[in-house]
Amino acid sequence: MFFAAACVACGVVCALAMPGTSFWPAMFIGLSAFYILYSKAGGAGQAFLCGFLFALGYFVTGLWWIGNALLVEGNEYAWVWPISVIGLPTLLGLFTGTYLGVARMIKSPDTLAGFLCFAFFLTFSEWARGNAFTGFPWNLYGYVWFDHLPMAQFAHYVGAYGLTLVSVLWAGTAGFLYICNLGIKHKLAITGVALLSLGLVFYAGSLRLQTHPTEFDRENAVVVVQPNIAQSMKWDPLAVQDNFKKIVHLSKTDVPAPTPKNIFIIWPETAISPSVYTVPANMDDIRTLLESYSGSNAYLVTGILRQMQKEDGSVNFANSVVFMNKSLTALDIYDKTHLVPFGEFIPFQSYIPLKPVASFKGFERGRGAQTIQRNGIPAFSPLICYEIIFPAQVIAPSTPKPKWIVTVTNDGWYGDSDGPRQHFAQARLRAIEEGMPVIRSANTGISGVIDSYGRIVAKSDIFQTGAVVSNLPKSLESRPPLFAVLFPYGMLICALIFMFHKLCFINSQPSIPKHRE
Repeated sequence: MFFAAACVACGVVCALAMPGTSFWPAMFIGLSAFYILYSKAGGAGQAFLCGFLFALGYFVTGLWWIGNALLVEGNEYAWVWPISVIGLPTLLGLFTGTYLGVARMIKSPDTLAGFLCFAFFLTFSEWARGNAFTGFPWNLYGYVWFDHLPMAQFAHYVGAYGLTLVSVLWAGTAGFLYICNLGIKHKLAITGVALLSLGLVFYAGSLRLQTHPTEFDRENAVVVVQPNIAQSMKWDPLAVQDNFKKIVHLSKTDVPAPTPKNIFIIWPETAISPSVYTVPANMDDIRTLLESYSGSNAYLVTGILRQMQKEDGSVNFANSVVFMNKSLTALDIYDKTHLVPFGEFIPFQSYIPLKPVASFKGFERGRGAQTIQRNGIPAFSPLICYEIIFPAQVIAPSTPKPKWIVTVTNDGWYGDSDGPRQHFAQARLRAIEEGMPVIRSANTGISGVIDSYGRIVAKSDIFQTGAVVSNLPKSLESRPPLFAVLFPYGMLICALIFMFHKLCFINSQPSIPKHRE
């Protein structure tokens, strides 16, 4: 019982390194202590249990806020709150447990090869949970550095999963040195390599930030609106019209001098609903707003709940972003691809008689990442809500590289919790990875402008009403190194090699002849 509780406690400690608490040494303390416990596992089965319990503590502590969505006034599924708080961490823990069970089966933890195997398969479990089924790569271990930009710069070269691997190696080194049977010279050498590599990454990241100050595109500006509408009021039929008027009012603001060529007004997720865009007077208000920015080409980039009538008379919905000009022509529409399970669709809905938390029948799924490009404007990649958390999946691979990323969201579901802070932190990592600015508009949460190196140019905090105005930061000319994109697939190949080698080793062992009397 003490062993199980200790594994859970290690996960709890590691979670304190994530946004919200952001105490990065907690990752080193928790992961090293966990490695000592992992080394005591007698085999693959015990290693699985050890990893599962560790992950349970880590994810319950880091994701407890998800249940807040069920506590919003009027939600009929509040009774599911305990299940949501423990259910998702349980599912995610299966990934950690399974891959650490495999790692324990391949190499003994008291060897250097065993420690490297542990770090590799723990990272691979992160990639697996981020891609299996609908994927949920939230709070990857590499995000420990989100608030320490010199360290976070390494993500541009190795991606979020590469940053996770080196972070696990650094954080677990003390635990490995404690349990291994190596001599003092070897321990000093390993310590030196860990400290030297950590120092080099910090130095290189600091140099990158010092030599690349934020540069702005003076021809383009953004007005990022955060209306701060309570979730209980967002879909109230009596409040919808007032909510819309509030967003329009907040969008009327001064822009940076000299007058930019293009102004992009960014509204949050589902800022416009069918009950808004079907009223002609409301559309006139939008036209008047855009025309008020005289001397510039004003555009609206907004989240919209699209209602679509099908030929059979049924009605479908899509969670979308629409890009429109002063004449209210929809120049492009993007439909959300990564839908939230149980929030925006019900998996195996024919067998699970529930409706999504979002109170609609379920959204139509989009076709994937896309780049919106028109003559005279910098091309951009639109994302909705948690689509920003998926490494290497935020821009379309087959089109010219966009110049910026727009992400619209509604973190009002989760209140003043760790959730909105973790969400914003992951947007910063995407900016570093892709080398392009991220413009984020939240109904409430944290809205802001992030440059191509993860620096916050301007932001609105949780429960703050207002608009952030800025010139558009410039993006890097080149794409991220190919290695950063291919790293997860390299991990997959290495995992297969590890397991193949283990099987060959077992099969090549000579049989021991039985002793004959």
